[in-house]
Amino acid sequence: MKIEFTIPGKAVAKQSFRYTKDGNKYTDKEVKSYANWVRLCFQGAVPAHLPSVFFGKPLKITIRAVFEVPKSYSNYKRAKCLLGEIRPTVKPDTDNISKNIKDALNGIAYPDDKQVVSETIEKYYGESPFTAVCIEEIGS
Repeated sequence: MKIEFTIPGKAVAKQSFRYTKDGNKYTDKEVKSYANWVRLCFQGAVPAHLPSVFFGKPLKITIRAVFEVPKSYSNYKRAKCLLGEIRPTVKPDTDNISKNIKDALNGIAYPDDKQVVSETIEKYYGESPFTAVCIEEIGS
């Protein structure tokens, strides 16, 4: 089984907990709202999906994060970006993008992200930002 969906907008990385002055932990609002957005995009793409379909099965996740080309780039450099000859080396880090998406899909796409045994994540430039996600069962 293979599931593909797209998350419009700029990818947001998972961050460590932050602390208030009195020592309480909290998660940044932007990170929480992006996780909710990931869930909504998944449920919109695959409305009748049950996570139990993947119960106990090894999974592979492929993530392609596309970032908008900076406006300060020349037309020449912009063209190279759109051809994939120049790739984004800016934040957010790929591992933190992946962590946020995998955590958001826990219990919705699959029972637990510990089932993900293989992952590929790449960053590219494009006309508008989005993230494409593909989840597939290994060995099917």
